[in-house]
Amino acid sequence: MKKKHLALIATASAFILLGGGALTAQAVMNSQIESRIRSELPKASGVRASIPLFDIPRNFSSNTIKLVKINIEDLSLEGNEIESSIAISAGHISKSQPTIVGSLDVTATIPAAEVIKSANFDAAQIVGSVLQISVGEGGLGQAQLVPKFSDKTIYFQLKSLSILGSEIPSSSLPADIQDQIKSKSERKLNIPKGMTFKSVSLGTNGLTVNLHGSNIQIGKLGSIL
Repeated sequence: MKKKHLALIATASAFILLGGGALTAQAVMNSQIESRIRSELPKASGVRASIPLFDIPRNFSSNTIKLVKINIEDLSLEGNEIESSIAISAGHISKSQPTIVGSLDVTATIPAAEVIKSANFDAAQIVGSVLQISVGEGGLGQAQLVPKFSDKTIYFQLKSLSILGSEIPSSSLPADIQDQIKSKSERKLNIPKGMTFKSVSLGTNGLTVNLHGSNIQIGKLGSIL
């Protein structure tokens, strides 16, 4: 009999032994993780954890949890009062304290309303994947900005500019215009040790930052932004 078939039989047997308790075990483990997150991140609200049902037998017999998806509806990130939603994919989570995550992917989203409010630009609005603002005398022109990341700083960069419907290539504009936009919109991104920046994007939900890390202590998540 092939090893793959043996593995499937072993897994199926484990679920038969657990019987109807598999779903209960899953709910208990989810609840335990949610409690741990709330203790590590006291400012977090709307914490929800989800462990794949298929992983339950392995999680019982191991000192780590193989995979868990965590969603936090609101978290006031360290260094500012902006409420952000956090989506976490965590693998190989230690059961001992402090909670160490072997592989961690974090998506932090600042709501669109907060992005527009803090943009410091006239008539700012999110259109698709850009921030559109009014420019020029009487706001007759429109500029489209896109988020960028460099040297631990997130800022907006001019993508295109149009005056009375006529587009002006950003490459033909003075360099100091880009500098002015950057200085007006930049904010520091405090990345914890062990985590690296992956991407930043803008959409109808807001500004989204993706990070990845290894061997991260959950209690340090609040210092991401």
